[in-house]
Amino acid sequence: MAPMRILAVDDDPVFLLLLEHILSSIGYTDLRCVGSGAEALALLKDRDNSYDCLLLDIDMPEMTGIELCRRVRSLQAYRDTPVVMITAMKTLQYVEGAFRAGANDYVHKPVDELEIRTRLRMVGDLLEERRRRTTVESRVSTDFGLPSVNVAFEEPFAITEVNSVIESLALENYALTLGRLRLYGHTVIGFKVVNAESIFYSTDGIGFVDTMANVAAAVDGALKSYNHLIAYAGKGEFLAMISQRSEMDAYMLQDSIEMTLERYARLYQTLNIPLPRVCVGEAQYPGFFTRTSVRQLMRDARESARRAMALR
Repeated sequence: MAPMRILAVDDDPVFLLLLEHILSSIGYTDLRCVGSGAEALALLKDRDNSYDCLLLDIDMPEMTGIELCRRVRSLQAYRDTPVVMITAMKTLQYVEGAFRAGANDYVHKPVDELEIRTRLRMVGDLLEERRRRTTVESRVSTDFGLPSVNVAFEEPFAITEVNSVIESLALENYALTLGRLRLYGHTVIGFKVVNAESIFYSTDGIGFVDTMANVAAAVDGALKSYNHLIAYAGKGEFLAMISQRSEMDAYMLQDSIEMTLERYARLYQTLNIPLPRVCVGEAQYPGFFTRTSVRQLMRDARESARRAMALR
């Protein structure tokens, strides 16, 4: 297990003592605990401090954990740092608000040792992948003297320009926190950029990320009438989760997205990058009495979008 420096923020000192005991027992001993958002921000803005993971309580006086998470994401050094919310609050609006603010995961109080171990192992895997990418980008930047973003076509990446877009893993974690009853009231839709591979090989990493961000904004606009979250899943594919069971017209969504993207046609022509073309899959609905997993539901949505591309 790679070492991880953790900052925990909670206004309950008894809980912080318990958390420290639990984390220490599973091997995470480099932990700093503070009792408020203001204290946390002071530490995070101090360049002498650096943290690999943040554990934030939601229900705190003066500054909630959601507001703290939002402020953390505005700090350049912590824009991508894994944030796990730890709270007794289970109301859907708080769960969704935490993920919209930039949280990567969500754990309920009282903290279960096995659950927090699993979550932090996932955080460790995420950190290792990001460190690997940063090393490659730094090497390219040094060798050529140019800024570089190293992205693989198959892998998801973060898109920060669109408010409703969260990371792919965060969307999966959000769905898992809902439980079967609340998940039943949601709709999942897949979107496929038909010519994503051509776009990928026509530009550099920055150009590809920017293009996918434009697609994300178009998807966000097409879903503006619904409360939704979007994630980029890799391979030019997006997933949207809508917080209601809705009969979605895939063709109308597709037309709306492509009309938005058409506004960029001249720019893409100038840059010699293919204009993105998008196919929309059929809406997927979780069953209440079936045991379809969250991952399977998302795979089904992506497969539906791929089938729509094959029929185009």
